[in-house]
Amino acid sequence: MIRVFTPKDSTLSESDIDDFSEAYPPENAEFKWFDVDDPKEDDLKLLGKNFSLHNLTVEDISSGKQRVKVDEYEEYIFAVCKGVSVVKDQDFEYAIDEVFIILSKNYLITIHSKDSMIMNHSVEAIKNQVTSYGNRKPLGTLVLHMLFDFAVDSFYSSLTSVENWLVSFREDLIDIDSLKSKDLSQVRKLMFFIAKARKELSDFRIVLSQHRDVMSLAERGTLKFVSLDYMLAFRDVYDHTFQLIETVDSYIMRTNDVRDLYFTLRAAFTDNIIRLLTIVATIFLPLTFLTGFYGMNFTQGFYEPGSGSPYGFYSMVAIMLSLIAVLLIIFKKKGWI
Repeated sequence: MIRVFTPKDSTLSESDIDDFSEAYPPENAEFKWFDVDDPKEDDLKLLGKNFSLHNLTVEDISSGKQRVKVDEYEEYIFAVCKGVSVVKDQDFEYAIDEVFIILSKNYLITIHSKDSMIMNHSVEAIKNQVTSYGNRKPLGTLVLHMLFDFAVDSFYSSLTSVENWLVSFREDLIDIDSLKSKDLSQVRKLMFFIAKARKELSDFRIVLSQHRDVMSLAERGTLKFVSLDYMLAFRDVYDHTFQLIETVDSYIMRTNDVRDLYFTLRAAFTDNIIRLLTIVATIFLPLTFLTGFYGMNFTQGFYEPGSGSPYGFYSMVAIMLSLIAVLLIIFKKKGWI
């Protein structure tokens, strides 16, 4: 289905077209906005034929998963913007929302999925803008700005969920008692979450960097069919991309901090265990020597000291206990226990 928006006075009239063969560029000076959701491949080819779109444009829209960009053609510009929405906050599941924009002198085409988050938020805001300013603001540039603005701003809420996760995990890791109870499956789970968060953040940074490059062109007024009145508005979106990129970079560094903190605490916990086992082994070393020495069997003529005395056994036990006490005192003075 195609929604057709036409600015009239201080309103934005809306009508629907079910047959793609009925969609053509307006022949008069009246500007029209064609909003297309979930087109089929044959519909895209028909749309491309009716609007004389380049084959590369139709191919990019059909294949999807394009980088954020602006391509300039003789009769129009072709832009791609991407937003992000949270699917599962705990599991770092994010959905990428892609919108294709074709802007010409007297028409605008937007192509997106039916449940596009960017478009759902933008349409009402665009209608309000038209109601407030009438036709004083060119509709094509207004829509282009609003779509990129909402796409960039969508990263704020997603990064907030990353921030909450980093804070909660950092507090949990600092709790040594809970750390001691963690098993190997929890270690794998933590490493999985950190790796996934880093991947998502890296993807965010790539998309935001692409947005920054496009907004750099728009805010300098170098794009065809884009009104120079919106240079400051595009500059604001450009600034947001810089802010978000810096935030993403800081979160990537914080994921490193969380991972390093975890390994540091695990290493400290492991060191405590090894130290305890070493102390036990050291204490039993002289005791093992004594028991081994007195447990040897020799021929007649060799007698272990005290072996013939009725108090020999008790003397040996007293010596062993004394050795344990002396070793514990030494370890305590050394600060090992």
